[in-house]
Amino acid sequence: FVPSYVRSFVRSYVSTNVRKYERTYISTYVRKYVRTMYVRSLLCTYDRSFLRTYVRSFYRSFLPSFGRSFVHTYERTCISTYVRKYVRSFVSSYVRLYVRPFVRTYVRSLFRSFLRSFGRSIVRSIDRSIVRLFVRTYIRTYVRSFVRSFIRTNVRSFVRLIVNSFGRSVFPSSVRSN
Repeated sequence: FVPSYVRSFVRSYVSTNVRKYERTYISTYVRKYVRTMYVRSLLCTYDRSFLRTYVRSFYRSFLPSFGRSFVHTYERTCISTYVRKYVRSFVSSYVRLYVRPFVRTYVRSLFRSFLRSFGRSIVRSIDRSIVRLFVRTYIRTYVRSFVRSFIRTNVRSFVRLIVNSFGRSVFPSSVRSN
């Protein structure tokens, strides 16, 4: 059994001193260590929101309900956001670097092998003279027209690029505007 005056003294002493401790010590701690270049370069370059949530959870851990506030704030705000963000970025970069190229090459190889086998079976079933005639008449004319249009469009854009870059290098912007 604890007397009431002891409880009231402890409450008032703890509330005033803990608040002073929170204000003075934590603010000086944050000024000295969190705002230094070492911590900035270590944490802020990676993720500023992580640093913010870390400082919040560190500050909240000194509130009277120490256990609950520290565990909940540190675990939920700091670790969950940090882990979610970096797991997402890791998964997306892994998919972008490894999974997509593998799927593309695998699907392409399957499609090519299918086309080869399908084309071979068609060519074997059709008379070779008909295939030669088709290749001579249609495919050659299509390829020629495609190559001509490709050269026309790309030569025009290439010439424009050369003329524009030459004009920029020879005539500066101040001379061209006057």
